[in-house]
Amino acid sequence: MSLQDCFNKIIASQSKTLQEQRDVIQDIKRRGFLKQVINATIFGLGMSTCAHKSIADTIIEDLPDLGDSDRTNLSPQQADLLGKQVVLNIYAQGGMVEDFDCLDYLNKLGNEFVSYSPMAGKDFNFYLVKDKDINAFALPGGYICANNGLLYTTLSEAELSGVLAHEVGHVVQHHIFRNISVHSRAQWTSIAGLIAGVILAPINPGIAMVAAQSGSALGTQNMLSFSRDYEREADRVGQNLMYKAGFDAHAMPGFFQRMQDRYKFNTNDAYAFLQSHPVTLERLSEAETRANQLPVKMRPDSLDFLLAREKCRIRQLDYKDSLKFYNSAIAAKRYVSLEAQLYGLSLTHFLQKDYTESIQTLDKIKSRVYQSNPMVAGLKAKQLIVSGNNAQADKLYDQLLDTYPTHKGLWMGQLEFLIANRGYAKAAVRLDELGRAFPFDPDVWDQYAILYADNRYNNPIRYHYGLGSEYIVLGNYKHGLEQYKTALKKKPTNKEDDKIQSIISARIPEIMRAMSS
Repeated sequence: MSLQDCFNKIIASQSKTLQEQRDVIQDIKRRGFLKQVINATIFGLGMSTCAHKSIADTIIEDLPDLGDSDRTNLSPQQADLLGKQVVLNIYAQGGMVEDFDCLDYLNKLGNEFVSYSPMAGKDFNFYLVKDKDINAFALPGGYICANNGLLYTTLSEAELSGVLAHEVGHVVQHHIFRNISVHSRAQWTSIAGLIAGVILAPINPGIAMVAAQSGSALGTQNMLSFSRDYEREADRVGQNLMYKAGFDAHAMPGFFQRMQDRYKFNTNDAYAFLQSHPVTLERLSEAETRANQLPVKMRPDSLDFLLAREKCRIRQLDYKDSLKFYNSAIAAKRYVSLEAQLYGLSLTHFLQKDYTESIQTLDKIKSRVYQSNPMVAGLKAKQLIVSGNNAQADKLYDQLLDTYPTHKGLWMGQLEFLIANRGYAKAAVRLDELGRAFPFDPDVWDQYAILYADNRYNNPIRYHYGLGSEYIVLGNYKHGLEQYKTALKKKPTNKEDDKIQSIISARIPEIMRAMSS
């Protein structure tokens, strides 16, 4: 069986039962082709498989025809819509890690590289995928996804930086657009469905097969796989970006070599990375030569990296193996940071609901630098909540948010705590602040709608305003407009409601223009 045969089998299975479709995926997996199918398709997900289908339907109408050799038919706005659509579909299929601490870290680090590139000033978005394989991929519009397995596997922040900067290089050099052959909008949608299935297959074969039902395309390998020339170009750009950020440029070829050596010894988790990032002696040599020509820079690992890696480790291993790892590493003093190991051990106990052990372990962290880190302090706040110390937890959240006002893990943690404990008035004040500070964050408006639902703070105008704003941020103008119109039909109960309705009335013409453009 060839790789093309695998694609043909997936396409042919569309007319069969769901169980027969699952059997196809399992058969391809047994034959050893599943990873090749997945990694032959660097990016893309099916438009018609999104659980929030109304969002997908709205965005697909705005997708461009893809077919130019560079970017003449793809505006920045259209590229953003396409990349956003892919991310929405991964979320809808449950393929993303919703860990705000790790996402905050990845976005700070990744956008630091962007700041040194020709695309400085543009916001890139970085995500974490629920996949244990070692890999990362770039999407149109500056959307970059890294697998959980990548962050877990990196031995240093410089290694992680090499991979992220490499992916930024692909976007900066427009490789995605230059790599797409002539396909109509309808053909792209069909191809994307097939790619959805193969990308999601390691996470959930059943969901993956349903996603693949919308695909009927072929030739995806040639269309989406980056050439070796593109890989070397992304290396060159990426090394320059990571070096400007203060990291050792040798870490990039060093990581590639380590993945190659790992695969030689039959460690399959490195296979995905090598398939989508082909490593040759020429490529390694060029990257090493470039690094040798640069003055040495050795930026140390940040606390955020060390702590985020432990969160990824716990997801990579089960709780039993995580406990075994941490206890062994601490006993043998086999670690870069004892505090990071104690944090990982405490978090594992917490997730197992062994709260006493979790609290005692976290209390062993004596470094004030670590104690004040938002990840460590955020865990401390959650420990206070489960211990019934709600007032102390709320006070700690306030103190932390004064220091880290943009840290999403903290403000989401406090919002969920306040709403769960009927602290509606304070949650309302906090959400008004967040709505002004982060008007394009759908999670802000999601929490806004949750707060004002009829079984909580019960304000219909604000509930529909929050839900409508969430739809609009996600690009679903039709459903957003419906919610806004519903909010305008409700009777105000105070002057603040009048203000919200005035805001809605002012925004509707803008939404109508967006829908017609």
